[in-house]
Amino acid sequence: MKKAKLILLTTLAAIASYTNAGDLAPGRWEVKQTMEGEQLPPGMNKNKTRHRCVTAKEAEDIEQTMRQASQRNNCGNPTTDRNGNTVSWTMQCNNSGRTIETQGTMTAHNKKHYTSEITTLSDGHTLTVKADATWTGPCEDQP
Repeated sequence: MKKAKLILLTTLAAIASYTNAGDLAPGRWEVKQTMEGEQLPPGMNKNKTRHRCVTAKEAEDIEQTMRQASQRNNCGNPTTDRNGNTVSWTMQCNNSGRTIETQGTMTAHNKKHYTSEITTLSDGHTLTVKADATWTGPCEDQP
Protein backbone atom coordinates (compact mmCIF):
# COMPACT_ATOMS: atom_id res chain seq x y z
CA MET A 1 0.00 0.00 0.00
CA LYS A 2 2.85 2.40 0.86
CA LYS A 3 4.40 1.75 -2.54
CA ALA A 4 1.13 2.53 -4.34
CA LYS A 5 0.76 5.78 -2.40
CA LEU A 6 4.31 6.85 -3.32
CA ILE A 7 3.78 6.09 -7.00
CA LEU A 8 0.43 7.88 -6.93
CA LEU A 9 1.94 10.92 -5.18
CA THR A 10 4.71 11.20 -7.76
CA THR A 11 2.26 10.84 -10.62
CA LEU A 12 -0.19 13.40 -9.23
CA ALA A 13 2.62 15.86 -8.56
CA ALA A 14 3.68 15.63 -12.18
CA ILE A 15 0.11 16.18 -13.36
CA ALA A 16 -0.35 19.14 -11.05
CA SER A 17 2.91 20.62 -12.25
CA TYR A 18 1.88 20.53 -15.85
CA THR A 19 -1.48 22.13 -15.22
CA ASN A 20 0.67 25.21 -14.62
CA ALA A 21 1.90 25.48 -18.20
CA GLY A 22 2.03 29.05 -19.53
CA ASP A 23 -0.19 27.85 -22.36
CA LEU A 24 -3.07 27.39 -19.92
CA ALA A 25 -5.38 29.84 -18.20
CA PRO A 26 -4.93 30.49 -14.48
CA GLY A 27 -7.97 29.61 -12.39
CA ARG A 28 -9.87 26.53 -11.25
CA TRP A 29 -9.27 23.30 -13.16
CA GLU A 30 -11.26 20.07 -13.04
CA VAL A 31 -8.99 17.09 -13.71
CA LYS A 32 -10.59 13.73 -14.49
CA GLN A 33 -8.09 10.91 -14.02
CA THR A 34 -8.08 7.24 -14.94
CA MET A 35 -5.43 4.97 -13.39
CA GLU A 36 -4.21 1.70 -14.87
CA GLY A 37 -1.59 -0.56 -13.36
CA GLU A 38 -0.59 -4.01 -12.23
CA GLN A 39 -0.43 -3.14 -8.55
CA LEU A 40 -3.38 -0.89 -7.81
CA PRO A 41 -4.57 -1.78 -4.31
CA PRO A 42 -7.87 -3.67 -4.16
CA GLY A 43 -10.78 -1.29 -3.81
CA MET A 44 -8.80 1.72 -4.99
CA ASN A 45 -10.91 3.99 -7.16
CA LYS A 46 -9.40 3.92 -10.65
CA ASN A 47 -11.34 7.00 -11.73
CA LYS A 48 -10.99 10.25 -9.83
CA THR A 49 -11.97 13.86 -10.33
CA ARG A 50 -9.85 16.52 -8.66
CA HIS A 51 -9.96 20.30 -8.61
CA ARG A 52 -6.95 22.60 -8.48
CA CYS A 53 -6.59 26.36 -8.49
CA VAL A 54 -3.66 27.68 -10.53
CA THR A 55 -2.48 31.23 -9.92
CA ALA A 56 -1.26 33.51 -12.69
CA LYS A 57 2.23 33.38 -11.17
CA GLU A 58 2.23 29.57 -11.19
CA ALA A 59 1.15 29.55 -14.83
CA GLU A 60 4.02 31.81 -15.96
CA ASP A 61 6.96 29.40 -16.20
CA ILE A 62 6.53 25.71 -16.97
CA GLU A 63 10.20 24.86 -16.40
CA GLN A 64 10.36 26.52 -12.98
CA THR A 65 7.07 25.00 -11.88
CA MET A 66 8.21 21.51 -12.85
CA ARG A 67 11.54 21.91 -11.06
CA GLN A 68 9.81 23.04 -7.86
CA ALA A 69 7.40 20.09 -7.94
CA SER A 70 10.30 17.71 -8.57
CA GLN A 71 12.26 19.05 -5.60
CA ARG A 72 9.22 18.73 -3.30
CA ASN A 73 9.03 15.03 -4.22
CA ASN A 74 12.74 14.12 -3.89
CA CYS A 75 13.18 13.99 -7.65
CA GLY A 76 15.95 15.16 -9.93
CA ASN A 77 15.42 17.94 -12.43
CA PRO A 78 13.10 16.74 -15.17
CA THR A 79 14.21 16.50 -18.76
CA THR A 80 11.58 18.26 -20.85
CA ASP A 81 10.87 18.68 -24.54
CA ARG A 82 8.24 20.87 -26.18
CA ASN A 83 6.86 20.16 -29.64
CA GLY A 84 4.12 22.63 -30.55
CA ASN A 85 1.36 22.32 -27.96
CA THR A 86 2.74 19.10 -26.43
CA VAL A 87 5.26 18.87 -23.60
CA SER A 88 7.06 15.59 -22.84
CA TRP A 89 9.15 14.92 -19.77
CA THR A 90 11.09 12.28 -17.87
CA MET A 91 12.30 12.39 -14.30
CA GLN A 92 13.71 10.09 -11.69
CA CYS A 93 12.83 10.09 -8.00
CA ASN A 94 14.49 8.33 -5.10
CA ASN A 95 12.58 7.39 -1.99
CA SER A 96 13.70 5.02 0.74
CA GLY A 97 16.35 3.49 -1.52
CA ARG A 98 13.90 2.88 -4.37
CA THR A 99 14.09 4.54 -7.77
CA ILE A 100 10.91 5.67 -9.45
CA GLU A 101 11.08 6.64 -13.12
CA THR A 102 8.35 8.85 -14.56
CA GLN A 103 7.66 9.84 -18.14
CA GLY A 104 4.73 11.72 -19.50
CA THR A 105 3.17 13.95 -22.08
CA MET A 106 0.72 16.83 -21.78
CA THR A 107 -1.10 18.37 -24.73
CA ALA A 108 -2.73 21.77 -24.37
CA HIS A 109 -5.64 21.65 -26.82
CA ASN A 110 -6.42 25.28 -25.99
CA LYS A 111 -6.02 27.58 -22.97
CA LYS A 112 -8.92 25.86 -21.19
CA HIS A 113 -8.42 22.17 -22.01
CA TYR A 114 -5.53 19.73 -21.81
CA THR A 115 -4.95 15.99 -21.72
CA SER A 116 -2.02 14.09 -20.28
CA GLU A 117 -0.65 10.59 -19.87
CA ILE A 118 1.96 9.79 -17.24
CA THR A 119 3.61 6.43 -16.64
CA THR A 120 5.68 5.56 -13.59
CA LEU A 121 7.92 2.53 -13.19
CA SER A 122 8.98 1.30 -9.75
CA ASP A 123 10.30 -2.12 -8.77
CA GLY A 124 9.35 -3.46 -12.20
CA HIS A 125 5.71 -2.36 -11.93
CA THR A 126 4.02 0.34 -13.95
CA LEU A 127 1.21 2.76 -13.19
CA THR A 128 -0.33 4.91 -15.92
CA VAL A 129 -2.51 7.91 -15.19
CA LYS A 130 -4.48 9.50 -18.01
CA ALA A 131 -6.07 12.89 -17.38
CA ASP A 132 -8.53 15.13 -19.15
CA ALA A 133 -8.62 18.63 -17.63
CA THR A 134 -10.98 21.52 -18.20
CA TRP A 135 -10.81 25.07 -16.91
CA THR A 136 -13.99 25.78 -14.94
CA GLY A 137 -13.55 29.47 -14.09
CA PRO A 138 -11.70 31.74 -11.71
CA CYS A 139 -10.71 30.46 -8.28
CA GLU A 140 -13.09 31.55 -5.55
CA ASP A 141 -10.37 33.23 -3.48
CA GLN A 142 -8.90 35.20 -6.41
CA PRO A 143 -10.25 38.64 -7.39
